[in-house]
Order: sequence, then C-alpha cells, then structure tokens
Amino acid sequence: MHNDKASTHREEHGRDKKPREKRLGPLCDGPPIPGHRLQYDEAQHIWVIDQVLLCCSASEYQCLSILFACVNRCVPFAQLLASLQEMPGALSADSKQERMRIAHLMSTLRPKIWAFGMDIVSVMKVGYLLLSETQESGLPDV
Repeated sequence: MHNDKASTHREEHGRDKKPREKRLGPLCDGPPIPGHRLQYDEAQHIWVIDQVLLCCSASEYQCLSILFACVNRCVPFAQLLASLQEMPGALSADSKQERMRIAHLMSTLRPKIWAFGMDIVSVMKVGYLLLSETQESGLPDV
C-alpha cells in the first residue's frame, strides 16, 4: 500500500512539473572557417554553425573542436587519441580498439556536418581531415 501512495504522489506531482530547460550561456566564437560562423558552449557540448545548433556528446564535441581548429589539414591519430584519453571513460591502451572507437566517432559526426558543406575523411594510417566546401585553396594540406 505504501508503494501505491508513492506512485500516486509521483504521478500527481510529476504532471505539474515542467521539463528542465537548458539555457545557453554566452557563446564563444569558434575557429575561423571561410564561409561559416562557428560558436560554441563547451560546458553544454554544443556548436552553433551558421546559426544552427549542433548538440554533441562530450567526445564528439572534443573531436570537432580539434578538427575545426585544423580545418583542411590532417589531424594525426595521436592528437585525437590524446584529447580523448583526458576524458572520463578514456580509451584503453589497445591501439586497434582506440582507432576503431575513433572511426565510429567520425562516422557519427559525418552526417551532423554534411548540411554545412563539410565532411570528415580518413587519411589512411595517418589521421582524419575535416574538409570545408568553401576552402580558399584548391587542395587541402596533408
């Protein structure tokens, strides 16, 4: 009977509560990418690209931070691994497992940035490259 009272209490009071809204603090300007305006809120793990909100997991946010800072330049695996190992739930010492996790992470990020004319490509045995459609030079630096 005690459980019935508790569940009734939760139901009655749960209906009146409004869902918590996350409020964005002031956004910081992101790295310059020709043709785009990037802003971010590190605490919320969000990017705002051309006034469009892009919500990320902590690891997605971290990877995008590095890739945006190095747009059209190759980011070595070692740099990506180092940034992810600083986070909770860090990667293991197994190199193959680490690279598989990064590959999966990049696969989840690609469709999130396609709408902005950007893509992430793998540079075999080296790292990853964020390509921006509006690059000024003809070829990216590898």
